[in-house]
Amino acid sequence: MIIMENELRYERILNIIDLIMTLQTKTYGVSLKDIETSYCVSRRTAQRMKDIVLSLFPQVTELQTNSKVKRWGFKGKPVNLSSFSPDDIADLTSIKELCKINNMSDKILVLEKVIETIKLCHNPNLNAIETDTDVLLESEGFATRQVAGFDIDSSLLLTIRNAIKSMKKLEFTYQAKDYYDINEKNIAGFRIQKGLKPKKTVLVEPYGILYGERHYLVAKEQGKLKQYLLHRISDIKITDEYFTLDASFNLKEWSESSFGIFHDEPIQVKLKFKKEIADDVIKYKFHPKQQIKQQKNGAVIVTFRSSGTKSILWNIFKWGTNIEIIAPKELKEKYINYLKYILNNYTSTSVNSSSVGISKSAL
Repeated sequence: MIIMENELRYERILNIIDLIMTLQTKTYGVSLKDIETSYCVSRRTAQRMKDIVLSLFPQVTELQTNSKVKRWGFKGKPVNLSSFSPDDIADLTSIKELCKINNMSDKILVLEKVIETIKLCHNPNLNAIETDTDVLLESEGFATRQVAGFDIDSSLLLTIRNAIKSMKKLEFTYQAKDYYDINEKNIAGFRIQKGLKPKKTVLVEPYGILYGERHYLVAKEQGKLKQYLLHRISDIKITDEYFTLDASFNLKEWSESSFGIFHDEPIQVKLKFKKEIADDVIKYKFHPKQQIKQQKNGAVIVTFRSSGTKSILWNIFKWGTNIEIIAPKELKEKYINYLKYILNNYTSTSVNSSSVGISKSAL
């Protein structure tokens, strides 16, 4: 998941609900400048918020005033915001639980405010709404996921976002990972972590936040694009030094150019999957620009161009014996070395499918 200023974040939901209510109470409507000021957003975000309200409610129109500034407001019947159902509240609560699983604490607070605001609209029927919502939530759940358990302080995220909006540099203390040399203690061709480096103070130009198994700040340090683990950042502050945003950089495109979080030299990948798992492969999203083609014999060919070799190999591993690396040759060699590296960590190198619990249909 990617967070940028020009995207609708969860907190915008609350702002939009509030904007709808405000539009109904203002005789002369509101202008884009009013929206910017009230919600501390940019001109582009204010325009987007206004457009969303207009698309939802045809009653909102541009009002005729003596001012040269354009203003929008409701004409006709007021909007009834109490049309939210128990299903809607249950879905939002489920999203809140999903945020907990993914250590997105800042989103939890926002969603709680949204849920409470919706409940206020249902005040006369609150008991019935809460009963129905509880019944729905008891019938649903999330499978246990293996994710990193790092809690990110919401104030850190707020500081980063404010720096991005004001285009000011960030200064913080960071403790990076330390690795062995690529050829030391390593037959798999990967960098192996040996500990943490001493803490250092860095000055960066913030570009965005990447949410994944771990959460990262994407920023430029001395002109070079880098990623910083949020849970290793401390003593963060916004400086008085402005920076010029690189107009050619697009965070969404940059993140989609890699398989996972790692960025290295892009490779053209071609994978072949057995026909027994064709249905699963066809529905699986490997990469945003993937191409999937089923062969006459039922096998499935998946191709994509991406960086992030390490993540690609990790994903290949989970498909067990149902996958074959067709290209590139270097990827296949790395995978073989990766398997050797894993086997070297065990006393016995004799492995068969039954001993590791792999079935032919397993992913």
